[in-house]
Amino acid sequence: SLGMSLFERNGPKLTLREAGRAYLPSLRRALDEIEAATLDLVTHGAGERKLVIGALHTLASSWLIPKLNRFQNEYPDIRPVIETLALNFATPERSPDLGARQMDVGLYFGDGRWTGMICDKLFDEIQVVVAKPGYVFSSDTGGGNSPVDPSGLIARYPRLVHTTRPRAWHEWGQANGVAITSAPGPAFEHFFMLIEAAKSGMGIALLPRVLIEGPLAEGSLEIISEASLKSHGAYYLITPENRQDVPEIRAFRDWVLGLASQSELSE
Repeated sequence: SLGMSLFERNGPKLTLREAGRAYLPSLRRALDEIEAATLDLVTHGAGERKLVIGALHTLASSWLIPKLNRFQNEYPDIRPVIETLALNFATPERSPDLGARQMDVGLYFGDGRWTGMICDKLFDEIQVVVAKPGYVFSSDTGGGNSPVDPSGLIARYPRLVHTTRPRAWHEWGQANGVAITSAPGPAFEHFFMLIEAAKSGMGIALLPRVLIEGPLAEGSLEIISEASLKSHGAYYLITPENRQDVPEIRAFRDWVLGLASQSELSE
Protein backbone atom coordinates (compact mmCIF):
# COMPACT_ATOMS: atom_id res chain seq x y z
CA SER A 1 0.00 0.00 0.00
CA LEU A 2 2.82 2.41 0.85
CA GLY A 3 4.97 1.59 -2.14
CA MET A 4 8.15 1.95 -0.11
CA SER A 5 10.24 -0.10 2.28
CA LEU A 6 10.10 0.78 5.97
CA PHE A 7 12.71 -1.74 7.18
CA GLU A 8 16.11 -2.97 6.19
CA ARG A 9 16.93 -6.58 7.01
CA ASN A 10 20.41 -7.53 8.09
CA GLY A 11 20.28 -11.25 8.82
CA PRO A 12 17.79 -11.74 11.72
CA LYS A 13 17.88 -8.05 12.57
CA LEU A 14 15.43 -5.41 11.28
CA THR A 15 16.45 -1.76 11.13
CA LEU A 16 14.14 1.16 10.42
CA ARG A 17 14.86 3.02 7.23
CA GLU A 18 14.32 6.78 6.92
CA ALA A 19 10.69 6.34 5.85
CA GLY A 20 10.06 4.05 8.82
CA ARG A 21 11.57 6.53 11.27
CA ALA A 22 9.32 9.28 9.88
CA TYR A 23 6.25 7.03 10.09
CA LEU A 24 6.86 5.69 13.61
CA PRO A 25 5.87 8.66 15.86
CA SER A 26 2.38 9.04 14.34
CA LEU A 27 1.81 5.29 14.37
CA ARG A 28 2.94 5.03 17.98
CA ARG A 29 0.45 7.70 19.09
CA ALA A 30 -2.37 5.99 17.23
CA LEU A 31 -1.51 2.56 18.64
CA ASP A 32 -1.23 3.99 22.15
CA GLU A 33 -4.77 5.38 21.83
CA ILE A 34 -6.04 2.02 20.55
CA GLU A 35 -4.36 0.29 23.50
CA ALA A 36 -5.83 2.77 26.02
CA ALA A 37 -9.33 2.40 24.54
CA THR A 38 -9.04 -1.39 24.55
CA LEU A 39 -7.86 -1.53 28.17
CA ASP A 40 -10.63 0.85 29.17
CA LEU A 41 -13.29 -1.30 27.52
CA VAL A 42 -11.92 -4.55 28.97
CA THR A 43 -11.50 -3.07 32.46
CA HIS A 44 -14.66 -1.04 32.78
CA GLY A 45 -17.09 -2.49 30.27
CA ALA A 46 -19.63 -0.49 28.30
CA GLY A 47 -22.95 1.15 28.93
CA GLU A 48 -22.26 2.40 32.46
CA ARG A 49 -22.04 5.94 33.78
CA LYS A 50 -18.35 6.17 34.51
CA LEU A 51 -16.16 9.16 35.34
CA VAL A 52 -12.39 8.85 34.95
CA ILE A 53 -10.62 11.35 37.23
CA GLY A 54 -6.94 12.01 36.67
CA ALA A 55 -5.20 13.35 39.77
CA LEU A 56 -1.72 13.90 41.12
CA HIS A 57 -0.85 10.88 43.27
CA THR A 58 -0.63 12.48 46.72
CA LEU A 59 -3.48 14.91 46.10
CA ALA A 60 -5.74 12.00 45.18
CA SER A 61 -4.83 9.88 48.19
CA SER A 62 -4.66 12.73 50.73
CA TRP A 63 -7.49 15.06 49.71
CA LEU A 64 -9.85 13.58 47.11
CA ILE A 65 -10.27 9.92 48.04
CA PRO A 66 -11.12 10.53 51.75
CA LYS A 67 -14.01 12.73 50.53
CA LEU A 68 -15.10 10.71 47.49
CA ASN A 69 -17.69 8.72 49.40
CA ARG A 70 -19.76 11.90 49.61
CA PHE A 71 -19.83 12.09 45.81
CA GLN A 72 -20.89 8.43 45.63
CA ASN A 73 -23.70 9.08 48.08
CA GLU A 74 -24.96 12.02 46.01
CA TYR A 75 -24.49 10.31 42.63
CA PRO A 76 -24.77 6.56 43.21
CA ASP A 77 -25.26 5.86 39.48
CA ILE A 78 -21.87 7.38 38.54
CA ARG A 79 -18.83 5.16 39.07
CA PRO A 80 -15.63 7.18 39.68
CA VAL A 81 -12.34 5.73 38.44
CA ILE A 82 -9.20 7.40 39.83
CA GLU A 83 -6.00 7.34 37.78
CA THR A 84 -2.64 9.00 38.31
CA LEU A 85 -2.02 12.18 36.35
CA ALA A 86 1.68 12.90 35.92
CA LEU A 87 2.99 16.35 36.81
CA ASN A 88 4.72 17.04 33.49
CA PHE A 89 5.35 20.78 33.91
CA ALA A 90 2.58 21.75 31.53
CA THR A 91 2.67 25.25 30.07
CA PRO A 92 -0.06 27.43 28.51
CA GLU A 93 1.10 26.05 25.15
CA ARG A 94 1.09 22.45 26.41
CA SER A 95 -1.96 21.45 28.43
CA PRO A 96 -2.05 18.43 30.74
CA ASP A 97 -2.90 15.49 28.48
CA LEU A 98 -6.19 13.97 29.62
CA GLY A 99 -7.27 12.60 26.25
CA ALA A 100 -4.42 10.15 25.70
CA ARG A 101 -5.51 8.17 28.78
CA GLN A 102 -9.25 8.62 28.34
CA MET A 103 -9.56 10.88 31.40
CA ASP A 104 -12.66 13.03 31.80
CA VAL A 105 -11.36 15.59 34.31
CA GLY A 106 -8.14 16.28 36.19
CA LEU A 107 -6.96 17.67 39.52
CA TYR A 108 -3.75 19.50 38.73
CA PHE A 109 -1.23 21.97 40.12
CA GLY A 110 0.02 24.99 38.21
CA ASP A 111 -0.92 28.47 37.06
CA GLY A 112 -4.33 27.58 35.63
CA ARG A 113 -3.58 28.78 32.09
CA TRP A 114 -3.90 25.70 29.89
CA THR A 115 -5.15 25.89 26.33
CA GLY A 116 -8.32 23.94 25.60
CA MET A 117 -9.14 23.49 29.30
CA ILE A 118 -11.62 25.09 31.67
CA CYS A 119 -9.50 25.72 34.76
CA ASP A 120 -11.43 26.11 38.00
CA LYS A 121 -9.26 27.10 40.95
CA LEU A 122 -9.83 24.91 43.99
CA PHE A 123 -7.41 26.45 46.50
CA ASP A 124 -3.95 27.94 46.92
CA GLU A 125 -1.05 25.82 48.07
CA ILE A 126 0.23 26.86 51.50
CA GLN A 127 3.37 25.03 52.58
CA VAL A 128 4.04 24.50 56.27
CA VAL A 129 6.96 23.08 58.24
CA VAL A 130 6.15 19.77 59.92
CA ALA A 131 7.85 16.97 61.81
CA LYS A 132 7.06 13.84 63.75
CA PRO A 133 5.54 14.76 67.13
CA GLY A 134 8.31 15.02 69.69
CA TYR A 135 11.03 15.19 67.04
CA VAL A 136 11.72 18.85 67.75
CA PHE A 137 13.23 19.19 71.22
CA SER A 138 10.93 20.80 73.77
CA SER A 139 13.77 23.16 74.72
CA ASP A 140 13.41 24.75 71.28
CA THR A 141 9.82 25.64 72.07
CA GLY A 142 10.52 26.95 75.57
CA GLY A 143 9.42 23.66 77.08
CA GLY A 144 5.86 23.95 75.77
CA ASN A 145 3.92 23.69 72.54
CA SER A 146 4.82 27.14 71.25
CA PRO A 147 5.96 27.41 67.59
CA VAL A 148 9.68 27.01 67.07
CA ASP A 149 11.90 29.88 65.94
CA PRO A 150 12.43 29.32 62.18
CA SER A 151 16.16 30.08 62.28
CA GLY A 152 16.66 27.54 65.03
CA LEU A 153 14.88 24.89 63.02
CA ILE A 154 17.13 25.32 60.02
CA ALA A 155 20.32 25.36 62.06
CA ARG A 156 19.49 22.31 64.13
CA TYR A 157 17.43 19.80 62.12
CA PRO A 158 17.88 18.02 58.75
CA ARG A 159 15.82 19.56 55.96
CA LEU A 160 14.00 16.93 53.90
CA VAL A 161 13.89 17.97 50.23
CA HIS A 162 11.46 17.37 47.36
CA THR A 163 13.63 16.75 44.27
CA THR A 164 11.24 18.46 41.84
CA ARG A 165 11.10 21.55 44.08
CA PRO A 166 14.73 21.98 45.10
CA ARG A 167 14.31 25.73 45.74
CA ALA A 168 11.29 25.43 48.05
CA TRP A 169 13.22 25.78 51.31
CA HIS A 170 15.09 28.82 49.98
CA GLU A 171 11.81 30.43 48.87
CA TRP A 172 10.39 29.71 52.33
CA GLY A 173 13.50 31.30 53.88
CA GLN A 174 13.23 34.42 51.72
CA ALA A 175 9.53 34.77 52.59
CA ASN A 176 10.23 34.52 56.32
CA GLY A 177 13.58 36.27 56.69
CA VAL A 178 15.50 33.06 57.38
CA ALA A 179 18.97 32.45 55.93
CA ILE A 180 19.38 28.94 54.49
CA THR A 181 23.06 28.10 54.81
CA SER A 182 23.11 24.50 56.05
CA ALA A 183 23.37 21.53 53.70
CA PRO A 184 20.08 19.88 52.70
CA GLY A 185 19.07 16.51 54.13
CA PRO A 186 17.70 13.43 52.35
CA ALA A 187 15.74 14.06 49.14
CA PHE A 188 12.62 12.37 47.77
CA GLU A 189 10.93 12.45 44.39
CA HIS A 190 7.29 12.39 45.53
CA PHE A 191 5.35 14.13 48.27
CA PHE A 192 4.04 10.85 49.67
CA MET A 193 7.65 9.74 50.18
CA LEU A 194 8.45 13.03 51.89
CA ILE A 195 5.45 12.65 54.17
CA GLU A 196 6.51 9.15 55.22
CA ALA A 197 10.09 10.31 55.83
CA ALA A 198 8.88 13.11 58.11
CA LYS A 199 6.53 10.75 59.96
CA SER A 200 9.43 8.36 60.59
CA GLY A 201 11.56 11.13 62.14
CA MET A 202 14.13 11.61 59.38
CA GLY A 203 13.95 15.40 59.57
CA ILE A 204 11.72 18.45 59.14
CA ALA A 205 9.67 18.79 55.96
CA LEU A 206 8.10 21.65 54.04
CA LEU A 207 4.78 20.24 52.83
CA PRO A 208 1.56 21.55 51.29
CA ARG A 209 -1.09 21.80 53.99
CA VAL A 210 -3.68 20.15 51.75
CA LEU A 211 -1.60 16.97 51.47
CA ILE A 212 -1.22 16.37 55.20
CA GLU A 213 -4.74 16.81 56.55
CA GLY A 214 -4.84 13.14 57.53
CA PRO A 215 -1.45 12.91 59.30
CA LEU A 216 -2.14 16.15 61.18
CA ALA A 217 -5.57 14.95 62.30
CA GLU A 218 -4.31 11.55 63.42
CA GLY A 219 -1.28 13.03 65.17
CA SER A 220 1.50 11.44 63.09
CA LEU A 221 2.73 14.89 62.02
CA GLU A 222 2.63 18.31 63.69
CA ILE A 223 3.20 21.84 62.41
CA ILE A 224 6.28 23.16 64.20
CA SER A 225 6.51 26.75 62.94
CA GLU A 226 4.18 29.63 62.17
CA ALA A 227 6.40 30.50 59.20
CA SER A 228 4.72 29.28 56.01
CA LEU A 229 5.04 29.75 52.25
CA LYS A 230 2.33 30.46 49.69
CA SER A 231 3.37 28.72 46.47
CA HIS A 232 3.30 30.43 43.08
CA GLY A 233 0.89 27.80 41.74
CA ALA A 234 -2.47 26.54 42.97
CA TYR A 235 -4.64 23.44 42.63
CA TYR A 236 -7.18 23.37 39.80
CA LEU A 237 -9.94 21.21 38.44
CA ILE A 238 -9.31 20.98 34.71
CA THR A 239 -12.04 20.07 32.24
CA PRO A 240 -11.70 19.82 28.44
CA GLU A 241 -13.69 22.68 26.92
CA ASN A 242 -15.37 20.36 24.42
CA ARG A 243 -16.63 18.00 27.16
CA GLN A 244 -17.91 20.39 29.83
CA ASP A 245 -21.56 19.53 29.14
CA VAL A 246 -21.21 15.77 29.63
CA PRO A 247 -23.62 15.05 32.53
CA GLU A 248 -21.12 13.03 34.61
CA ILE A 249 -18.44 15.70 34.19
CA ARG A 250 -20.85 18.51 35.03
CA ALA A 251 -21.99 16.68 38.17
CA PHE A 252 -18.45 16.12 39.41
CA ARG A 253 -17.41 19.68 38.59
CA ASP A 254 -20.30 21.13 40.59
CA TRP A 255 -19.59 18.76 43.48
CA VAL A 256 -15.83 19.32 43.74
CA LEU A 257 -16.13 23.11 43.41
CA GLY A 258 -18.69 23.10 46.21
CA LEU A 259 -16.38 20.94 48.31
CA ALA A 260 -13.44 23.27 47.72
CA SER A 261 -15.48 26.37 48.61
CA GLN A 262 -16.30 24.85 52.00
CA SER A 263 -12.70 23.95 52.76
CA GLU A 264 -10.57 26.05 55.11
CA LEU A 265 -7.88 25.78 52.42
CA SER A 266 -9.84 28.18 50.22
CA GLU A 267 -9.88 30.91 52.85
